[in-house]
Amino acid sequence: MAVNEDKMAELSENMTGLASSDDTDDQRAKPLSEKSGYYYAHSQVSPEGPKTLVGAQTIYNHKPLDADQIQKLRRQDSEGESAWNKGGTWEEKDFSKLAEQRLKEELVLIQSPKSLVKFTEVSTVDECHCGVIFSRGKKKAFLEVEKIEIKWEVAAEGGGNGKAEVTELACSSSAEEVNIRVNYKKKGDGDDKQAVEADVKACKEAILATAQAVLAELSTPKT
Repeated sequence: MAVNEDKMAELSENMTGLASSDDTDDQRAKPLSEKSGYYYAHSQVSPEGPKTLVGAQTIYNHKPLDADQIQKLRRQDSEGESAWNKGGTWEEKDFSKLAEQRLKEELVLIQSPKSLVKFTEVSTVDECHCGVIFSRGKKKAFLEVEKIEIKWEVAAEGGGNGKAEVTELACSSSAEEVNIRVNYKKKGDGDDKQAVEADVKACKEAILATAQAVLAELSTPKT
């Protein structure tokens, strides 16, 4: 079958015209973001304008939160579930490290009932677990410590010293359930050992109250 040469020439001219119109200088100069609605070209957008996803209708300028906004978020976070947890599912906030630090700071301030001894240092806080649990809209705060060792010394000049070992301390317990073992490291010449040990053990109520105060401090929303 013979091909009409005039037709072939006409088709060739038309194809050349289409190619030249689609590949003009202006078109080649356009960034990829303007050539295609699908091309992901952060680095190809126009240098005069801000970079954004190709095809995006809005450019978002993210700004850092100001002090009032940060405080508002912190207050919301401490009052209850996080913003993402509006469904009231299980959520736990851990204050264990901070509770350990606060116990070390506060327990040494306890004064014994008879003022025979004074606490000098909290040397050990083992297995401290403190936090707040939110479940189905309900809040439960807890603080439990496996072992606390508190160094003490007799208040009278030349008196002895030792340590008190508190085990299985829980804020949900009663003072009667607080276990304290008193160890004498060095006995002073004028020490009444029995009275000293009794005075240390009598601090169990103050120790529990201190732990409860620390828990209340950490679990109460800051204003």
